[in-house]
Amino acid sequence: MTSGNVMLKHQDVTIERIEKFLSDTYFVRENLYGKLISLKSSEAVKVKVSPKVEGISYKDAIQLEYKDTKIGESFGPSWTNYWFKVTIDVPTDWKDKTIHFIWNSSCEGLIWMNGIAIQGLIGGTWQDLREEYKLIENSKGGEHFEFYIEISCNGMFGVGKDGLINPCDPDRTFELTKAEIRVKNKEANELYMYLQMLYDVGKNFPKESLRKKQAIWVANDIINQCNVNDSRTFSKCIELAKKEFFSQHNSESQTRVWAVGHCHIDLCWLWSFEKTKEKCARSFSTQILYMDYYPQFKFTQSQAQAYQWTKENYPELYERIKEKVVTGQFIPTGGTWVEMDGNLPSGESFIRQFLYGQRFFEKEFGKKCTEFFLPDTFGYSAQLPQVIRHMGIENFITQKLSWNNLNKFPHSTFIWEGIDGSSVLTHFPPADTYNSQADVKEIVMSSSNNKDIDRCNESMLLYGNGDGGGGPTIPMIERLTILKDTAGIPKIEFSTPAQFFKQLEPHRSKLNKWVGELYFELHRGTYTSQATTKRGNRLCEIELHATEMLTSYCELFVEGFKSPNLSKLWQQVLLCQFHDALPGSSIQVCYEDILKIHQQVLVECKNIITQSMNHITGTLLKIDNLPTTSTTTSTTTTSTTECTKNSEFVLAFNANDFEISRVIEIPKSNKDIQAQYINAIQTSYNGLPLGTVSLPPNGFSAINISTSGDNRTINRKPGYPCTAIEKNDASGDILIDNQFISIVIGSNGRIKSLIEKSANREVIKQDGSLGNRLIIFDDTCLFWDAWDQEIFSLEKPLSILEGTCKIIENGPLRCVVQVHYDSKGLPSGNGSVNQTIIVHFNSARVDFETNVNWNEAHKLLRVDFDTNIRAKNANYEIQFGHIERPTHYNTSWDFARFEVVGHKWADLSEYDFGMALLNDCKYGYSTLGGRIGLSLLRSPKSPDDTCDMGSHKFTYSIYPHRGSLQSASVIKEGYSLNNNFYISETPFSLASTTHIDKTFISTNKEAIIVDTIKKAEDGTSFVVRVYESFGGATTFNFTSSILPIPFKSIIECNGLEEVNQSSKSYKFNDTIKINPFEIKTFRFISN
Repeated sequence: MTSGNVMLKHQDVTIERIEKFLSDTYFVRENLYGKLISLKSSEAVKVKVSPKVEGISYKDAIQLEYKDTKIGESFGPSWTNYWFKVTIDVPTDWKDKTIHFIWNSSCEGLIWMNGIAIQGLIGGTWQDLREEYKLIENSKGGEHFEFYIEISCNGMFGVGKDGLINPCDPDRTFELTKAEIRVKNKEANELYMYLQMLYDVGKNFPKESLRKKQAIWVANDIINQCNVNDSRTFSKCIELAKKEFFSQHNSESQTRVWAVGHCHIDLCWLWSFEKTKEKCARSFSTQILYMDYYPQFKFTQSQAQAYQWTKENYPELYERIKEKVVTGQFIPTGGTWVEMDGNLPSGESFIRQFLYGQRFFEKEFGKKCTEFFLPDTFGYSAQLPQVIRHMGIENFITQKLSWNNLNKFPHSTFIWEGIDGSSVLTHFPPADTYNSQADVKEIVMSSSNNKDIDRCNESMLLYGNGDGGGGPTIPMIERLTILKDTAGIPKIEFSTPAQFFKQLEPHRSKLNKWVGELYFELHRGTYTSQATTKRGNRLCEIELHATEMLTSYCELFVEGFKSPNLSKLWQQVLLCQFHDALPGSSIQVCYEDILKIHQQVLVECKNIITQSMNHITGTLLKIDNLPTTSTTTSTTTTSTTECTKNSEFVLAFNANDFEISRVIEIPKSNKDIQAQYINAIQTSYNGLPLGTVSLPPNGFSAINISTSGDNRTINRKPGYPCTAIEKNDASGDILIDNQFISIVIGSNGRIKSLIEKSANREVIKQDGSLGNRLIIFDDTCLFWDAWDQEIFSLEKPLSILEGTCKIIENGPLRCVVQVHYDSKGLPSGNGSVNQTIIVHFNSARVDFETNVNWNEAHKLLRVDFDTNIRAKNANYEIQFGHIERPTHYNTSWDFARFEVVGHKWADLSEYDFGMALLNDCKYGYSTLGGRIGLSLLRSPKSPDDTCDMGSHKFTYSIYPHRGSLQSASVIKEGYSLNNNFYISETPFSLASTTHIDKTFISTNKEAIIVDTIKKAEDGTSFVVRVYESFGGATTFNFTSSILPIPFKSIIECNGLEEVNQSSKSYKFNDTIKINPFEIKTFRFISN
């Protein structure tokens, strides 16, 4: 091979020799890197700049006034936009050359030509750099070009001050460092790529690998034969590389890597939603351009929201996307509205992600996605496999568990089974990234790290720059093309996700199964960070649920009423569930935007609910037209009696799928109601009259608010009142007693004793341990501030808050103890924590309504309860069900789950007795032995240094119970704490003995939860979604107190509301089978 001396060199020395021959830093005048450019000219490029602007169109931009600018000028501040007018006059002697335009403004940019977005540009010095645009091939010399560049004054990863995830620097500026045209030495660049790949083999293959030694030998020989000052040697060296290394092919047994071009775009993170719209245009236009260059190139993109934004803001670009979808190069994937968080959204939110995503993809591109795509979220709910299958998808792609910091996940390709037994074919790309650079190291890792290679030797490579957008680069595509079948390197196929999963299908029967959640052993702080956003999300989910149920009822029974289309409201909420939004890991401006979105959704829901209640009230006043009622088909007794109209009523609506009885406050806004309610048997501490209401499931009642009437009046007295007394001793303890519990609250606000009377059991451990211990921990992590809550933080409790108590309400309907905690317990000494501890006469639940003014730094506020309960596992509510997790640290897998996700409740139970810890907007639970706790507030300082600062209001509750969580109605208590009921603003007169209870749609089994009642998306019927909540197979019937039944048939469908030939049809009273934790969706066809 060589001419001259035989190579006698140390392997590492030779590898470094190759590195220096390619270096952009060392020996540039003597090495190959210094010969990549043949010609360049900055004089041929003239640049003018506009004033700073924000988000204007191309049409408006070209009308701006432009002034001369130059290399070295800086632009800012952060997040502003500028437009540049670029004119180029190609030198006349550059004939027959391929000319590249080079631009680097140290920030992001987009080339526009004749109103068309052409290609994105990414400045700076990172590997994501994209500063080159091919202007023309085979130039004739002397051409004139004129076009525009829009820049955004932010880097690929925002404007963090002195660090990637640091809070934003509002005053960053960005320097224009390059504006020129170049002619590249084609042969030098090609040789450089071959040598780079040989270097990668030599650097990354095992020491004794034959191909490693061959690569080093060939590369060294090329360097010996290459004269960088004689370009004629370049072609000879390219042929040498091909002949001696790259022409050697694999056998049939070689593994295969299916290369899927991808651009991960965080819809918000270190930038706002608005800036993401620009990132979409830059990324998509670039990839479409590359599709024209490389017919074999395929690119996949998820998130219907990203397409929708592009359609609204860049319609011409969107049409080009649609064209490339038709040719099979631009591949929509994922099936969801956004790549959402996999832990925190409700079950219905999961359903809507797919419903609106798949409907969008089918409407816009003529087909639905065949795989769920969620590569970058912080854990995956055990209910996701069923949701995925219920939405018509069978395959799943992710990789985030490769980040686990304690245990290595054991599979790459496997069957993932959910809590109901549904399963999906799942693949974790073994390169352990969704931003692969498509280099030799990651291609080979796709085989060497394939943990199931003995069962399936196919793997996916997700390549392309991402997080901040970008996508594949030209070198990535060209490397994959060259390496397509090179011995020692896996065979490579340019692919789509669907093509890849088709290759996996024959191996399905050999694959291992993973049952239950895919717990992510990192980023546990995302269950708690940005508490206001998490509360807003919970409230929006609840209010949309109620709004859909009410408007569905109105459409059926209120003449002329049409259900409003709530899809836009849902899509706004779904956007805010993006996996860097809802978890709390974005910059401040994102949460300012999300707060506005949540407030807007809540206001619109409130307006619709008010209007709907008014419509129903109007119908009720037409007594003769009230629907006939019956006691045989209702879960509550119903009758109607005509009498003299001598009592005042209000309409109350219950959006829970079970009957509720609650003590309520009559708000000051309801002055008409208060006027009727002068002789309340109890008044709240803030001067509001209290009363008791009982409401049927998923329905409404006319509530008598007068002081006269039968025992169903709002002002009825309890048979067993609630009482509170302060002990006459030095302890200052307060004892509260009702029919179900007896509780002792210490003078400092902690629970000393809690006895559940039916079991005569003490809940609180009596060894000095206490309940309601508000503890502040040091909360630092290893790097990812807003994301990570580490177990070593729990080793360092800083203080337990000490309070002072007083009784402020003393029955008979409820007792309230006010606790004011000393701000000295707060490390900053600046802030406040106040609670009202509430016990109602008719419940064993104890509520802790909490108000916090939080001004801490890197601190965690958590509440713990030390109980007498001994159980190996605790149960936690998740979407459409619940799961068990250990209460011990036997293994590293157990230990890793020191903080876990629960939705409305967690329950710690031994046989026949337990206690649930409930909440109205929190998600981070921890249980160890008999201690159960809930994380309440964090205070990370990056990427948002204002995270969780300020006022917070939340409620957590404890619910001791005899029996199992199922028999003790823990699930109902969780709903009851969270779901609202609604009272009309204006009283109306009916006969004093009138009794109107209306259940719209419910079932005859407590285990079956009617989770959703809505108008079908196509408007032709109503959709009812139920799930089995206990974890056992059963049968059920639908029930209603409205006769005649307003539905002629019920047809089972999937979550997309699709009916097919195998769909089962039922009559309203038919018995329906359901499996443990199964989700069922039905179309109700009205008469």
